[in-house]
Amino acid sequence: MDFLTTHPIRQWKLIMTIAMIIFVTSCSKQEELDSIQLQDEPALSSNSVKLGVSSVTADASQSPNVPSNVLDGNLGTRWSGQGNPVYFVIDMGSSALIDYLKIAFFKGNERTSSFEVFVRNSTSDSWEKINSKTSSGTTNSLQTFDLSNRNARYLRLKCKGNSVNNWNSLTEIEVWGTGSTGGGPGSGTGNSPGDILGLTSNTWKLNGFTGNPGANATYRDNVLSATGQSFSNYDDPNYFYTDGTGTYFKCYRGLGTSTSSSNPRVELRELSNGNLASWNGSSGTHEMTWTVRVDRLPRSTNGNSGVLCFGQIHGPDPNNDGVDVDDVIRVQFLGDPDQTTGGVRMKISGYITEEVQGGSKIIDRGYQLDTEYTFTLRYSGGTVRLFEGSTQIFSQAMDTSTEGNYFKAGNYLQSVKNASYTGSYGLVRIRNLNVSHN
Repeated sequence: MDFLTTHPIRQWKLIMTIAMIIFVTSCSKQEELDSIQLQDEPALSSNSVKLGVSSVTADASQSPNVPSNVLDGNLGTRWSGQGNPVYFVIDMGSSALIDYLKIAFFKGNERTSSFEVFVRNSTSDSWEKINSKTSSGTTNSLQTFDLSNRNARYLRLKCKGNSVNNWNSLTEIEVWGTGSTGGGPGSGTGNSPGDILGLTSNTWKLNGFTGNPGANATYRDNVLSATGQSFSNYDDPNYFYTDGTGTYFKCYRGLGTSTSSSNPRVELRELSNGNLASWNGSSGTHEMTWTVRVDRLPRSTNGNSGVLCFGQIHGPDPNNDGVDVDDVIRVQFLGDPDQTTGGVRMKISGYITEEVQGGSKIIDRGYQLDTEYTFTLRYSGGTVRLFEGSTQIFSQAMDTSTEGNYFKAGNYLQSVKNASYTGSYGLVRIRNLNVSHN
């Protein structure tokens, strides 16, 4: 036999030499893999932050795997929709500079998923395709997808199934970017209810109450003026407060009212540079977008129903044609007295339905209390439109002159005229309030 392979010391040295060669080769390969991974990692902006998302929708879903599950911070829940393609739309409530997406996929360590990314700024814009992406197929955790940077409010994922079948299943989505491009919602720097919504005395006036609910409550046409406070420090746990994310508007039936109404309210009235806003719906495009959650309905005067308005366009009384268009449109939820859970219907009232269409319009799209929805009111070219997310759900042209309008948002109780105070109230939570005039 060969002395080198039979002598014990020589055998040991040979084994150690081979082991060292294997170790060095392994390290070299790992460094090569690490280098490849680092090269594939997107070059992300250090200024990017996680952006807020107002709502998510999809044109296909498998119950209970609904779109909102991708925002709950839980990798154990998911949205699933079958098809190629299936469209998944993200509404951020206002325009922001988008940098990248983080997405986690159901069974993301077993299969790859392909999708295309589209963006747009408003529901009237066309979708612009900016990227095509495929997941790694190696992890169930969030994966980062760098995007061609765009200013956008809406993102649409054209989901094209996975490498095994035509199911699309996402467990979490995060949108990252450099924030709002125009001082929109949430631009306040503090933690007050007004700061949470980005309110200033140049853009909004708060109508509501001071004093404890009941006989001691006093209606104020301008609460901040009456109290000598500002949106940066005003907070009242009876009527106007925050949970740190959204702002609550709480209003009791049986309290006082303004001189022009028989129903109480805690709501915001649009201003322009500190003055009462007044714009023409036939000139330009005027939009209010807000994310709203109605948590409780009041008890009507007759005790048979509960209804409140959480957004409206107010008009002049009278307009240039001598027509009373006091409330151009009121967007309301209608349900049972003192209802706190379950299904409700939307009720569209005001001049646009009661006079132009001959009566209030009821819309039943499976709305629920204690559930967030993002709506957009648009008045342009003499036509009033209402969108839920990117879907138009109401449209009607006016039949009279269209000047002297302004937006209102908050909690305006309905059908409680002459009702006594019993402790019954309505409760509305709003995030991402944004108004634009173009």
